Order: sequence, then structure tokens, then C-alpha cells
Amino acid sequence: MYARTEAVTVSVRPAPLRTGTVHSYVLNGTLLRDVLVGGKWVTHHASIPLESRAA
Repeated sequence: MYARTEAVTVSVRPAPLRTGTVHSYVLNGTLLRDVLVGGKWVTHHASIPLESRAA
């Protein structure tokens, strides 16, 4: 009766090479933290950057 809908957001942008197992960056005003899990980068946490909260 209802079709299942899924979406994947992909961002292509110049960025420094990721090293280690955690990578934090700001994208469109949101602070994102990616974690390396099983050889793939997974967004673990997203929040408003501190600069925006203080304004």
C-alpha cells in the first residue's frame, strides 16, 4: 500500500584528507563528526557549531 522511501545525501566538496578514525567539519552551518567504522565513514554526530549558538 505504501512505498518505502529512502534518501542518501552526498556532499562533494574539496576537503583535507581524512586521517585517524574521527573527522570533524562544518557543512552548511552544521558541525558534523564522522567516524571510521568497518572501513567506511559514518556520520556519528551533527550539531549547530558553537559560533552560531553564541550569537
